[in-house]
Amino acid sequence: MADALAIWLNDVQIAAVDRERKGRLRLSYTDEALASYPGGSPLLSLNLPLTRDRYPNERTRAFLDGLLPEGEPRRAIAADLDLPASDVFGLLGTLGKDCAGALVIQPQGDPPPVRPTTTTTAEPLSDDDLAELVANLRSAPLGVGRRVRLSLAGVQEKLLLTCMPDGRWGRPVDGTPSTHILKPEIERYANTVENEAFCMRVARQLGFDVAKVETIMVDERPVLVVERYDRTVNADGSVARIHQEDFCQAFGTPPERKYQEDGGPTLERIASVLQDVADPGASDTFLRALTLNVALGNCEAHAKNFSLLHSETGALRLAPLYDVMSTRFHPTDDHLAMYVDSVRKADRVTPERVITEAARWGIRRPRAQEIVSDVLDRLPAAVNGAADEIEGVPQELIDLVLARIARLAAAADVDAS
Repeated sequence: MADALAIWLNDVQIAAVDRERKGRLRLSYTDEALASYPGGSPLLSLNLPLTRDRYPNERTRAFLDGLLPEGEPRRAIAADLDLPASDVFGLLGTLGKDCAGALVIQPQGDPPPVRPTTTTTAEPLSDDDLAELVANLRSAPLGVGRRVRLSLAGVQEKLLLTCMPDGRWGRPVDGTPSTHILKPEIERYANTVENEAFCMRVARQLGFDVAKVETIMVDERPVLVVERYDRTVNADGSVARIHQEDFCQAFGTPPERKYQEDGGPTLERIASVLQDVADPGASDTFLRALTLNVALGNCEAHAKNFSLLHSETGALRLAPLYDVMSTRFHPTDDHLAMYVDSVRKADRVTPERVITEAARWGIRRPRAQEIVSDVLDRLPAAVNGAADEIEGVPQELIDLVLARIARLAAAADVDAS
């Protein structure tokens, strides 16, 4: 395998990653990138601003590692490729033709990525083909195969597919961009598909910018279909990739430290970045998202589940919400991925704690109280609306969420009196 990887963005090789002795990685921007973009711009990442200097192993590895699957899916893919699961360079050299966001990563010296990117080059799938791919996700995570080389972060079993212009599903072979993520029900937790679809629709009912989701059945197995927000697909099948980074990448935090208790990012750090680089309303949106997650009982809202979208002009904005579900509905503990005003357990968070947390970010308390109250006031109608949209949502889940909302609303009334 080559000892350098080329990183492409919008038809330009913007960076190279060299593998040095003992597997250490170094990232450097290309002359073309330096000539095309302003110095200091977050071309790849806030943690890797454009410069002539080479970035050291720790910062390079943290960003690249954030593009790869985690946990058992990663181990399965690595074993199939006869690579160590820790080999970030080797895995991306094989899988990097379709990453999260707009990057294409491939061995240095390979031909430039095929342009224009289009869904028409996908390999059409029959219903039986789709069922086989879903059934084999444990042994072939993401649908990776001989001609399918793609990467997406996360630990849950997922299948990346392309929706072709005629509506058929296709395998994203030979660098074809994937457009959708399919997430089958988690075997040890019933109703995860309905749970996530319901919670995402609650967010949409509240007016959040949120990834589009639907539920389907594949060989009698429930599957959540998530439309990728980092792809824009035109009627003719042409695709534009949109660059993004999650907040672990933005802070240079390795994926294994995504939880605050492991030294990962905090709500306050994320809010501070949003205030510095995103649009003026981003902090308010982040506070609304926090209130929503508390009400739903979503303990898994860690830093990899919030991202920044990069525009071609260099402007940054908070990405649409994704991976939103009520983890409290399932038999898991209530430890929060990111603490709320130092409270570590979801069931102990009150509206006052949320408001105090927001005050730490610099949001004035009256404004924070207004935002939290607005979300709580509108949530019951949003819950009922989402329940009508998604078939098969367990009544127990609806009751749980409504009970959490009522408890929070009652606590807010007590605090206000």
